[in-house]
Amino acid sequence: MAEPRRLRVLCLHSFRTSSDILRTQMEIAGWEQSLGDLVEFTCAPDGHPASGEVPKDVAAFFPDAEYYEWWNATKTEDGIVEYRGVDASLERVRDAFFAADAFDGVLGFSQGATLTTVLAAKGAVEGWGPFADARGGASGSEHAAMTFAVCVGGMLARTPAARDLYAKATAAGASTPSLHLIGDADRVMPPSFSERAAAQFLDATTARHERGHVIPKLEGATLETVRAFFEAQRAKRGWGTPASAL
Repeated sequence: MAEPRRLRVLCLHSFRTSSDILRTQMEIAGWEQSLGDLVEFTCAPDGHPASGEVPKDVAAFFPDAEYYEWWNATKTEDGIVEYRGVDASLERVRDAFFAADAFDGVLGFSQGATLTTVLAAKGAVEGWGPFADARGGASGSEHAAMTFAVCVGGMLARTPAARDLYAKATAAGASTPSLHLIGDADRVMPPSFSERAAAQFLDATTARHERGHVIPKLEGATLETVRAFFEAQRAKRGWGTPASAL
């Protein structure tokens, strides 16, 4: 049996923000107080330096920050969506995941959540990156994936390459467990976008909150659902007692 400890989660920032900003957003939302006995969150790495204008609300709340993006979406003359910089970002996250000792999952907010869905698909299809254990493991089997995904206000990637990966991951019966936090008042990433992202995962848990495009404060039924998800991930590893009680 594995030695009990907190789950370790690598956290990926949103579009044109940073790992430092994400850390602050999670602190403001009180995630350490709500989940700190179960999970240790590491906000890293950063994407590429922002290639354009920073969202006004981000600039207003974090005026002196450095800003990063995982990719910049563009369209070809034929109207095909391309994500410039995504391949290097995938490698950057993979390197960060394996550089530290024993991460158990990946959390992404907004663009970081979309990147997480791509990482999960690549793991299932190619046996590559943080979610490599999903390849060939059917949900419920003894070989089912252990590495989990948490998507906060995310959507599926829109490039042809990503759509192909998603289709292949579905055909492979990808078993990555996932948690999706969906804001009912989210106008940046409407709930239907996050619902489609959740539907990509066979083993998906969804939790709703009343706020918009934010790292939400966890309370009530939302907190219960989120804690139950992490407690289930601990139980899969044979850790029956929260770290705070050890």
